[in-house]
Amino acid sequence: MNHLGHRFSRFVTRAARRYLVGADQRWVFEPPAPGWTPLPIERTSFYLHVPFCRHFCPYCPYTKAPYHESLIEPYTRAAIAEVDGWANTIGSAKISSIYIGGGTPTIALTSVSRVLTRVRERFRLTGDICIETNPTDIDNEIVQQLKDMGVTLVSLGIESFTAENLTMLGRGYDSIVAERALSLLAGSNFTSVNADIMFALPNQSVSSVIADIARAAELGADQITTYPLFTFPYTSVGEYLHLTAVSMPKLKVRREQYRAINQWCDQNDFERTSVWGFKRGNVPRYSSVTRDGYIGVGPGAGSHMTDGFVLNTFDLNSWMESLSSGGSAIALRMPFAGEMAGWWWLYWRFYDTRIPLDELDIVLGHDARKARWWLRIVEQAGFAVRNGEFLKLTEPGAFWLHLVQNYFALNYVNTLWTQSRRESWPKEVFI
Repeated sequence: MNHLGHRFSRFVTRAARRYLVGADQRWVFEPPAPGWTPLPIERTSFYLHVPFCRHFCPYCPYTKAPYHESLIEPYTRAAIAEVDGWANTIGSAKISSIYIGGGTPTIALTSVSRVLTRVRERFRLTGDICIETNPTDIDNEIVQQLKDMGVTLVSLGIESFTAENLTMLGRGYDSIVAERALSLLAGSNFTSVNADIMFALPNQSVSSVIADIARAAELGADQITTYPLFTFPYTSVGEYLHLTAVSMPKLKVRREQYRAINQWCDQNDFERTSVWGFKRGNVPRYSSVTRDGYIGVGPGAGSHMTDGFVLNTFDLNSWMESLSSGGSAIALRMPFAGEMAGWWWLYWRFYDTRIPLDELDIVLGHDARKARWWLRIVEQAGFAVRNGEFLKLTEPGAFWLHLVQNYFALNYVNTLWTQSRRESWPKEVFI
């Protein structure tokens, strides 16, 4: 997006935000006020960020650090201290799901196991444990460790079975390794196994994308998450990642391939469960993002509280040092005003592609009428169809509405993350 287009998108986004949420909501992240503590919570989810990687994939935007054995113990102690800090403030909440991401969590499973033990000691775990995995790490020993930890849902970051794509993405393994890893996970009695597959890669054809998805399903994946290169609109983040040989896919290519993916999934009994996700059979949905509330542990981890968002420092050393000295890892906070919490809930229901209409009054209060007006426009435009008490996005609706999200809302994620990378403890970040 050029400079004029970027300014226009910011203007439109600000106008829309003001209309929907109101003038009282301040769109700025600042250090928490002195004496601020999170409110007690009865029920939430938990995210653990493991930042370590042996090599960096050039397209990955998340907080990461080179793996070194000497960092694992101080990381573990800091993560346990952060778990204790959350428990001391919000209470022994019910944890409805645990998601472990990275980075590459499977290169530090002993550490992850120790953190999970503390979570079970300080909270009441009632749901599934989900974890991201990498093909090069999967063997019988790792599988047994995962099962001993109580992991039930596993996601394997395959991205592609094609040699050219794997080389371009810097994945560091070949298709044989990916196939062996997926077969092993699928045959190990986990509740569900998800395969991540990328599409709209340079020179990638529709038939190549479908071949990747079909192969993942054939090897036993009962959930497939497909996503295009650069679901985030990297501008300054792109500088950080040094992306020189990879470009954004053309819109026409994304549209053709997304349509083909949906058609294949529909013909092969994979139900769309989110913009990018599909599952087959009666298994719990694997999703990394659509939690109504969560607490995050680890460098760069965010938390969605009842009264706003908080974000940890992105710098690994700053995160460890602060927690080891009895301090907090939270660098920034944006409080909610008015019905902001309800609009945020609705935002993620669009990502789910399934909007429960009977819950609008509960979560949006007096703004529910405004939301219904916009939802009628979405329905009349053919982007959604009514199914009982739900509004279900159509395939075109899922694509085009998420495209709007990419070009508008995620620009502000880019702003926040870029500034958080540059400064360990930013003074303020306007989004």
